[in-house]
Amino acid sequence: MGSDDLHKKRVRERKVRKEAVRDLTPYRILIVCEGEKTEPGYFKTLKELLEVKFRDLVDLKKINLKEFIEIDGSGKNTESLVRHTLRLKGQASIPFGHVWCVFDKDSFTNEQFNSAITNAEKEDIEVAWSNEAIELWFLLHFEYISTGITRYQYIDKLNYIFKGFGLGKYEKNMDGIYNILKEYGSQDFAIGNAKKLLRDGSNYADMKPATTVFKLVELLESML
Repeated sequence: MGSDDLHKKRVRERKVRKEAVRDLTPYRILIVCEGEKTEPGYFKTLKELLEVKFRDLVDLKKINLKEFIEIDGSGKNTESLVRHTLRLKGQASIPFGHVWCVFDKDSFTNEQFNSAITNAEKEDIEVAWSNEAIELWFLLHFEYISTGITRYQYIDKLNYIFKGFGLGKYEKNMDGIYNILKEYGSQDFAIGNAKKLLRDGSNYADMKPATTVFKLVELLESML
């Protein structure tokens, strides 16, 4: 192959990569979770379904891309989680079209919780937060609850429901939790319930119970 032909080949390859990056960016999603098991485990199923769907969009070998969705279970607290997400966003070789933080209120102070959400929004990072824990989102698949009970009471309720279906006890890192909730509960019901709980305002710590996990779920489901 002559030098001219080799140059043309490299130009074509760069063009293919550039177009692939442009086409993929809207679908690239970064999900950074405070928890190391429960939240990553829940979104793992959606990640796998979406990767199968979008794998045929481009030749992944040409752009050296292994995943459309990256899920990071950092184990960091609410405030450092936002900083960690910004680092991952900045280090991406192919830009992310959507960047999300997933975290719970749990035992963090009201100031920490509100500050983390506000700081994330300033950096164009979406937040799927739960007050007080993601188990609220799970429970809303089965019943509407508007009382500000603790995360331990969410788990007690989930245990009762799961045992009623013959599923045994609810475990924070149980496999297939996304499919279990869709099969035995109702995702549409959960989304409707979560929307009813959400109120306007910036004092997110006072919104208990409430969760915005449904926003990330709706985004991922719309891509399917």
